[in-house]
Amino acid sequence: MAAPRRKKARIAETAGKCQQQVLFPETNIFIVDRKMTKARHDFLQALARRKGFAVCDQYGSGVTHIIAEDLSTDQVMEYFQKKGVTSLYPGQELLTMEWFTRSMEEKRPIHCTDSLRLRPSQAAVPVATESIAEPMPKYECQRITRLKHHNHRFTTALALLEEHAGYLQSGKQDSRALAFRKAACSLKALHHPLTNIEEARKLPHIGRHSLEVIQDILEDGFSREVQDICDGDFYETMQLFTGIFGVGATTARKWYETGFRTLDDIRNDSTLSLKRDQKIGLDLYQDLNTPVSLAEADIIQDLVNSEVQKLQPGATVVLTGGFRRGKTEGHDVDLLISHPTEGKETGLLSAVLARLRGKDLLAYETMSANTYDPSSVSKKEYTLDHFERCFSIFKLDKSLISSTQNAKPTSESPAGVVQQGTSNPDRPHQGEEVSLERAGGTASFSEGDKTAEKTWVGRRVDLIIAPASQYAYALVGWTGSKHFNRSLRLYADHERNMKLTSHVLYDTVKHQYLPASSEEDVFHHLQLPYREPAERNC
Repeated sequence: MAAPRRKKARIAETAGKCQQQVLFPETNIFIVDRKMTKARHDFLQALARRKGFAVCDQYGSGVTHIIAEDLSTDQVMEYFQKKGVTSLYPGQELLTMEWFTRSMEEKRPIHCTDSLRLRPSQAAVPVATESIAEPMPKYECQRITRLKHHNHRFTTALALLEEHAGYLQSGKQDSRALAFRKAACSLKALHHPLTNIEEARKLPHIGRHSLEVIQDILEDGFSREVQDICDGDFYETMQLFTGIFGVGATTARKWYETGFRTLDDIRNDSTLSLKRDQKIGLDLYQDLNTPVSLAEADIIQDLVNSEVQKLQPGATVVLTGGFRRGKTEGHDVDLLISHPTEGKETGLLSAVLARLRGKDLLAYETMSANTYDPSSVSKKEYTLDHFERCFSIFKLDKSLISSTQNAKPTSESPAGVVQQGTSNPDRPHQGEEVSLERAGGTASFSEGDKTAEKTWVGRRVDLIIAPASQYAYALVGWTGSKHFNRSLRLYADHERNMKLTSHVLYDTVKHQYLPASSEEDVFHHLQLPYREPAERNC
């Protein structure tokens, strides 16, 4: 599909002409077209409009967010001055393309932070003019991969293709998804913006399909394949259905093939027999698809740690996952619990859950026992995580997070319009009050919750118990990223003749388990340079 046509943008000091059918009326975007091809500028505008953003064709007082790519504040002001604009209106944000990319990924305007604002002189990400001095290492665990990198326009497209391939659910498609992920990882680790296809060919793990996508973006500013996927209803519907807690790609695709397209289709079909977690996932859809902020994660960590310390003083409760790698938002909260004295963690999870349940802090919980068998490590290619754990939904009091909500102002929207902060909008139901249905088991909903406005928000929380002897390996495993861990396991197996899991490292030559008291020890055993959590974002 060709890029949408547009008239040449004009700068005016009057309010710009914006698209009216929008989901976020308080956010009006103007994209600076300097250093940008017309095709790319058109594509970015069309993408934002498809995601429900207001895009202004002209600059004016109505603009709230000015987006520029590889420009400094000085360069942007020079651009405006040539159009006859000598100063910007108060309150307008000058933002990098990273803000735009992340907002499109999360389908909402993300909070404007200093790291996302343009800066004087060197606002753009520094460009390395030299070519790659040495070949990029084969394994992702050998590289430094940070959250902020130079090639978001490529990796965003590849991430969508990876997700789409995963939705197709077959062995072949799984390998396709992995191929897109590996290509994106190489681009994330590149120390400068990719500017030509020949350089991409020299990077590891970038196959023919990924090269075609990269070449399209280099030549046209966008990928036609990605645009076609976004324009179809399969990807959008799969995103909607997999956003239901307890629903994976297989179930979502089955529903799609049955003809379901909305959450109402699922709610109202009498032939469906939903599981307990899926019922709760529908009831709390908006809560569970609103990104968890770092501030909220810290509050939950403090709540859990307070109960843990009352039961077992000296225990540790560590926030892991993407938050430990430097993310400010995530889809859930992972808390790794341990005690420096081996054995003192036994029974701790059940006791903590009892206290949380007694304080009415849990809307849902499901526990699994520790099934770790050390002998299985030497017998299987990879051993899955077998820690004692609980997958839960916390009832986080709204009063505790009011300060974080103030940092992200929202406006009231009419029924049927998604509010800011929702990751996967369910358009027909955004104006409805959330009705909580008792689902049985350990889900706890009070009668007051059913009849009165809910005073809490649901947040997914995973609690994991690790014995002291396995804690270092558990910390590496639960910090992630998922692909970084996959790379570590492959490297251990293929290069070191070792089997790595989230429990232990086994030397298959010496037939012994290698103890580790810290993450540094794990990397030392593998003869790899230690990577800080913020460097593991592949």
